[in-house]
Amino acid sequence: MPFVSVVVPCWNEADFIEGFLDAVQEFDYPADRLEVLVVDGMSDDGTRDVLQKRDAVRLIDNPGRSKPVALNLGIREAKGDIIVRLDVHADYPPDYLAKCVRGLLDHPDADNVGGVRRSEARDDNLIGRAIALSTTDAFGAGNTRYRIGAAEPQWVDTVFGGCYRREVFDRIGYFDEALTRAQDREFNQRLRAAGGKILLLPDITCTYYARSGYREFCGWMFEGGYWPFRASRAVGRWIGSWRNVVPLGFVLAASGGLALSPFSRAARRLTFTLLGTYGAAAAYSGARLARRHRDPRLLAAMPLIFATTHVVYGVGSVWGILDPAGRRRS
Repeated sequence: MPFVSVVVPCWNEADFIEGFLDAVQEFDYPADRLEVLVVDGMSDDGTRDVLQKRDAVRLIDNPGRSKPVALNLGIREAKGDIIVRLDVHADYPPDYLAKCVRGLLDHPDADNVGGVRRSEARDDNLIGRAIALSTTDAFGAGNTRYRIGAAEPQWVDTVFGGCYRREVFDRIGYFDEALTRAQDREFNQRLRAAGGKILLLPDITCTYYARSGYREFCGWMFEGGYWPFRASRAVGRWIGSWRNVVPLGFVLAASGGLALSPFSRAARRLTFTLLGTYGAAAAYSGARLARRHRDPRLLAAMPLIFATTHVVYGVGSVWGILDPAGRRRS
């Protein structure tokens, strides 16, 4: 089996680091063909104490706390022929790593392999559960295959985490350190533009613990809408997908219609139709999930979370387009 380097960006993960390291320790990949590099942003919540007690973990300091810098530090220090990026906020089955590596070996034309990311709430409450469900439902997540799943292997534009051949980084470079978020999206777009391929294998699965607080979720959605547009402006090319544009179009259409409604009957009708159709779709999707999960409370919670997702994401996209800080780098 090829030697594998697991690279993990980390900062203040005291609530998750023990469980994550236990999951990594249970990987059924040969221990003598594996190294784990945790690049920590100088955590001050006890995370480093846990890391320093684990002999199987190589701790690398990342004083600036930047995620792309952490990834690049880990990759440069890695000894493996294959680089696997893992997230502390996820739980991985014992065969996760072996399946990723086998996916690369069985598909020589693939440069990056990943699987399906299931979501669970970090906190067991109604809003947390609704948030987790919204990130894996097509109405909330669009056609992002690593979120909503797939019936068979398929070529995609991005995957969660990623299992890369080492030569990919020698060929196209590293993660863009100017991008606080969307650095993986930009990298995978650059990989595909250079002729590389990204493969999603549905039998590779992990569980991600989604944000459960409503305020935290709003900030997460705003950043999610902001960065595809901000990053595209910074690098001088579009790195997103059509699914990133849909919430922007909805927010602009609804805002424009509401602004014109006092002066135009046609605007009122169109706006009423738009919002009514959206409300019906959100209610239908919420009812479908409530029935599937046998929780009638989701009838009220899901439309709220869906509306928050699309509106806040769309507002973030507007600011990503307008923010002066997003000017293209010279």
